[in-house]
Amino acid sequence: MTIPDAVILPDLLVATLESSRPVIYDIPIGLRELYVDPDTGDEHYLVHYPAGMRAVRHHHSAAHTIIVLNGLLSANGHILGPGSYCHFPAMVVMHHEPAAGNHCRFVTIFHGPFDVFPDEGLDGEKAPAQLYSDE
Repeated sequence: MTIPDAVILPDLLVATLESSRPVIYDIPIGLRELYVDPDTGDEHYLVHYPAGMRAVRHHHSAAHTIIVLNGLLSANGHILGPGSYCHFPAMVVMHHEPAAGNHCRFVTIFHGPFDVFPDEGLDGEKAPAQLYSDE
């Protein structure tokens, strides 16, 4: 078992992010890898959804947890603000994007390696078999 150094970021609200465009989003998002566990493959990310971004229903092979830091997130029909938490089990179809007219910054923790499988296209039609993985 590998024991990593501590990962400490004093202010996630101002941490810099890179542009990323997984297949489930209609425009790029902000993304920063925070931690990858070398033994389990768990991955932690800081994510920023810009206002107006659209996402499609999708699922992941690993469970994942979201903690909202600022802005508003729409997750499976619920509007979540700062301090909110949601958890999606592995293989469960989900939909999350910024709430109408809002941006959202959050931490997401994947309980295993990240992948994403769209369950529909941005036009609402059934998606072709697609996979996005950071590997």
